[in-house]
Amino acid sequence: MATTQIHPIRVTQAKSVQYITNPEKASYVRKYGCDGSAEEISDQFDIIRSFGKNKGSVLGYHIIQSFAPNEATAEQVHQAGLMLCEKLFQGQYAYVLATHTDTDHIHNHIIFCKTNMENYKAFGTLMDTKRNPAWKKIRQLSDDVCKEMGLSTIEYGEIGKGVSHYEWTKQQQGSSWKEKLRYELDCIIQRSDTFEDFLEKCRLNSIEAVYNPDKMISLKFRMQGQQRYARAKTLGYYYLPENIQRRIKQFSSHRKMIIDRDRFDSKGFQHWADIQNMKNVAQMINMLESYNVHGTSELKPTAMSVMARRGMITQSIENLDEKINDLSEQIELARRFQRTRPFHDKYKSLSGRKQKDYAKNYAPVLDEYKSVGSRLKSLYPDGKFPSETSLDRQRQALHEEREKLYEEYRYLKKEYADLDKASQIIDDYLDSLRDEPERRRKKGELE
Repeated sequence: MATTQIHPIRVTQAKSVQYITNPEKASYVRKYGCDGSAEEISDQFDIIRSFGKNKGSVLGYHIIQSFAPNEATAEQVHQAGLMLCEKLFQGQYAYVLATHTDTDHIHNHIIFCKTNMENYKAFGTLMDTKRNPAWKKIRQLSDDVCKEMGLSTIEYGEIGKGVSHYEWTKQQQGSSWKEKLRYELDCIIQRSDTFEDFLEKCRLNSIEAVYNPDKMISLKFRMQGQQRYARAKTLGYYYLPENIQRRIKQFSSHRKMIIDRDRFDSKGFQHWADIQNMKNVAQMINMLESYNVHGTSELKPTAMSVMARRGMITQSIENLDEKINDLSEQIELARRFQRTRPFHDKYKSLSGRKQKDYAKNYAPVLDEYKSVGSRLKSLYPDGKFPSETSLDRQRQALHEEREKLYEEYRYLKKEYADLDKASQIIDDYLDSLRDEPERRRKKGELE
């Protein structure tokens, strides 16, 4: 499946192009209507934009098309990006498409000039209206591309509803009943062999699961102590019946970590399996001790606390990213202001015919100074514009704060994965011990 988003670029056009074409991130790059370095492409976009009437503050747009891990290959993702560009732009906009493969989820970055190369009208005027916003059109075209390529798509109407502020607060604290239900269902999904087994394990874990594929509400859940049922679609996309079945298949291939001793007829091999299983469990117990978890009763609350903390850190990182981007735009404004200010000062020093000739010859630069100055004035009404050095120091401090948070996020991500792994192994081992008397009884009856 692919998700899409679009953002306007108002200042850092060249840097944005440079970022998406970074060879350390991008495995595939395609350019249309432009060529050269990031600076040269930015200049070419400026030239195209200069022919348009609706200049405005937007220089271009940045589209991100992201795919789920293991959903498609890098070549398929790049092809999907090309098809999206062809359907959306129809050869009328200059753009750069870059496919990034440096993360688990391969994704496309598309930066394009806002001015149509045929009629020189702005993208916002032609394709981003209140009744038909661009983001909705891009999302639909991306889904069409995924269907043509045989990739899955998201049913947006069934992803789920928003939550109240109260529930969101509880969710951050790890105490939202929906969050608890999702956690319990995640654990059961990871340990189920089939969808029917999942429903049975829900019952054994005191979760009432009602499944009726013929009804509009095909699946709903209710935990012990919960008065009302929670429909699968209100829990989110990943809890719809078809997606639960898909996730069960994904987990089942690598879930079992305890050796089944009954596979062996030899008592020697059975003894070896028992020893290996005990070693695996002992290793998991030692790992839990390293996280200050001293018993299985502490596993669940610890994991939920880690999950909640990780969610809060993610939100903090996103907030910092917004502040960093804002400062980056202000720094670029400050640079442009300083670069164009000498032309303005020169203009002010002249008079009469010389001033008029100078204004005619340097009109674009003088207009840029006026535009940038106006935007800075809106940001700093008192007229005291901070220096580029001061802004850069603020940005650096935010980068350092972000890095600290991201370091904690990476640690919590690993901790949650380790806790989940330990939980699976210990549960599987305890299940095997509980089933041992029954297996021996049946074996005796057969003999």
